Amino acid sequence: MQIKYIKQQHQEKAISSIVDIFSGQVKKDTFYDIFDGEAVCANELLISQEDILNNLHQVQISNNIEVSLMLQTLDFSVEMETGTGKTFVYIKTILELFARYGWTKYIIIVPSIAIKEGVLNSLSSMYEYFKNEYKFNYDYFEYDSSRLGNLKHFIRDDNLQIMIMTIDSFKRVDTVLNMPREGFIGSPKESLQKTNPILILDEPQNMESDLSKSALNELNPLFTLRYSATHKNYYNLVYSLGAKEALENGLVKQIDVLALSENQTINDVYINVLKIEIDKSSKKPVASLELIVKNKDEFTTKLLKIKGDDSLKEKTKNPIYNGFVVDEISFKELFIKFENGVKLGINDINGQVKKEIQKEQISEAIKRHMMKFEELKQKDIKVLSLFFVDKVANFLASENGWMEEHFINEFDRLKVDFNSFKNIEAKDVYAYYFAKRKSDFIDELKNNDSDRKLQKETYDLIMKDKEKLLSFEDSHSFIFSHSALKEGWDNPNVFFITTLNDTKSQMKKRQIIGRGVRLAVDSSGQRVEDKDINRLTVIANESFDEFARSLQLEYEINGNEKSYQKPNDISKKKKALRKYSFESEELKEFRELWEKLKQKTVYEITLDSVKYEDEVAEKLKLIEVREKKIVKQFGNIESNFDGYVSESKSIKIGFEEELPNIVEILEKQIGLSKETIINIFEKAGIEEFVSEFIKNSDEYIKKAVEVFEDEMFEILSRNGLVYKKVDDYYEFSNIFLDEISGYDLEDCKKGLYEAEQFDSDVEQNFIKCADVNLKFFTKLPKRFKIKTPLGSYNPDFAVIKHDESEGSFIIETKGSDKKRDSRAREDWQMEYAKKHFKLIGLKYKDRITNCKEI
Repeated sequence: MQIKYIKQQHQEKAISSIVDIFSGQVKKDTFYDIFDGEAVCANELLISQEDILNNLHQVQISNNIEVSLMLQTLDFSVEMETGTGKTFVYIKTILELFARYGWTKYIIIVPSIAIKEGVLNSLSSMYEYFKNEYKFNYDYFEYDSSRLGNLKHFIRDDNLQIMIMTIDSFKRVDTVLNMPREGFIGSPKESLQKTNPILILDEPQNMESDLSKSALNELNPLFTLRYSATHKNYYNLVYSLGAKEALENGLVKQIDVLALSENQTINDVYINVLKIEIDKSSKKPVASLELIVKNKDEFTTKLLKIKGDDSLKEKTKNPIYNGFVVDEISFKELFIKFENGVKLGINDINGQVKKEIQKEQISEAIKRHMMKFEELKQKDIKVLSLFFVDKVANFLASENGWMEEHFINEFDRLKVDFNSFKNIEAKDVYAYYFAKRKSDFIDELKNNDSDRKLQKETYDLIMKDKEKLLSFEDSHSFIFSHSALKEGWDNPNVFFITTLNDTKSQMKKRQIIGRGVRLAVDSSGQRVEDKDINRLTVIANESFDEFARSLQLEYEINGNEKSYQKPNDISKKKKALRKYSFESEELKEFRELWEKLKQKTVYEITLDSVKYEDEVAEKLKLIEVREKKIVKQFGNIESNFDGYVSESKSIKIGFEEELPNIVEILEKQIGLSKETIINIFEKAGIEEFVSEFIKNSDEYIKKAVEVFEDEMFEILSRNGLVYKKVDDYYEFSNIFLDEISGYDLEDCKKGLYEAEQFDSDVEQNFIKCADVNLKFFTKLPKRFKIKTPLGSYNPDFAVIKHDESEGSFIIETKGSDKKRDSRAREDWQMEYAKKHFKLIGLKYKDRITNCKEI
């Protein structure tokens, strides 16, 4: 079966947007010429850069895109949402450029073997369609360093030539393209440079390293065209079809989500614990966390190594991690705990519960697949389902995995009610595409020669079957993969995607959705336009809110609603000098403040144990937990990538679990003796404790830890904590350096520096307000710390008001002045800081939202 291609308005607009940039270029017949004794047929640019810039402006204005101020490079970006025909567009753009201007040399460069195989498949399947439209032949081939004959033809032949390469095949110095070879004058790359090829970059955001950019420039391109749904940087953006527009106009499938999760969420902030290990140099445990990091002017997920006392907010420059300061990392028990009480292990979710959720996902996927299959079979449309598994060994029965057997059992249980499946064996309906090294299946392939070969073999399997799968003659309709299909492969008739893997770390939501958003086709290859038919359901192993929020954040990060940045207009790190020396007249009042502020202190703790036990016991009596269940939510993702839940119900979990030793856990986390903990539970009532604990041990422990900690912190804040001065002081020059630097600096006149550092929008607004309404202020650097029982505390600002009768203050800013019912550790730190500042004789105000409130 051959997929039928038709002209679509959005695709034709993207094509003409590129072609029109070179309006005025005279078409010339190309012939080979002799360059340095070598036959070369080259592209030639006959239009001036001034004319190109004028043409570019007309195209950008027509497409409602901010115009480029200048041509820093001859790079042009096209933004097209996944599933809207990006590959079709750039292949047809090549043909249009040849037909209109006569340019013959094109290199399609891709970041991975997966995408390369997809491009080759597209060139093959589209060949007859384009040949009928354009009435001329063209050659395309995959660059192979062991077969340089094709490259020689590319260099010298005067017909249209398209070469497909991975960036890895030439970006390093020791690759064949960069070495002298027989039949070339010098290296093959030197010969290739003479052709002035036109470069087509597929997913160019993956080719933004200095090494990649240098390698691309060394090909000596006539110009470069960049195609992606998620550009990292825009180089002369000429056309944009974003996700919102694609969804609203029915150019991709509508998105539904069936979300299955525990009836409790550990944490609403994205933190993915990938590894906990012992650092070789420090010999202390460190955690590898995937976090959302601010990098210059964008947010992106990044792997960071985190050690004890690290602040995730500081490490990521991302305010969503406020309060996440590392309290403990355990290599023995593989967990990381933060000062706000959040404790995370590898994969976050209890293993038994995770398996129960995965079982329910598989059952739901089979049932919904069968229902949709019967429905759309009447319309001659075959339904496919794609599963991403967490580990190959967990799937394959031959590897002692359970998923394959569970799929077969559930398929046999459910098939009796569906005519299309009741007489078919389970083994005939599913296929899997896993990479295999010798005798072992593996989860992840490395970027080396042997594994790249394995990648190609794995992709060949699915690529060859891509269109065959659309036929009812092929009984396979369930596809299992680990990571092989996360990019470079999609199929228009994938209606269900089930994420049995940890989607937070292994795949982004856009990657997942991208495998199935392309509009469906019927068995004749005709595209289906009906929005009611074109609905993709993602069966996810997380709550609907988590899925929708993560997806929305990905689109925000990648510019779904962004104002486009000009070419290479990337924000630079700023620097600011300290304006005054310590002895200057301008710092007279601040010196008086500093004489008190520089004082260091220590604290002493006295705890009324009887009162503490009684108060904890009373609070434990009030703990109520929900029975541990799987929550099943069905909802729709709307065009703003928010969504709504239309259906929700809970499923009781049917397994027995071994209850954890709560006394040992509390002993370790709180630091109390076992006798004290047992005594407290006896005061609270053993029967009440047991009934709630059995119902949901995880939630009960979390709430019990909060009670034990909160009551201790409350008693300390009242009368159990005393600060004392010590004979030690901060040095002004060590705290306030001569120069500071960073991306987040706000220019000001009344500050100690030319620009003051800020960590949040609230702090930035405070600086602006202070610069108008205060006499003097400065941000207190992270180096300035006050010791508390909950770790070091760093206040925000030191300020001096115009009214000398009120004097100077130390300020803690907050987005809200409302205290939470259950205090975070930072709240307790501020309570203890009040005792410190009272001792040293400074006024302290917390939760300030506006400088006029001081």
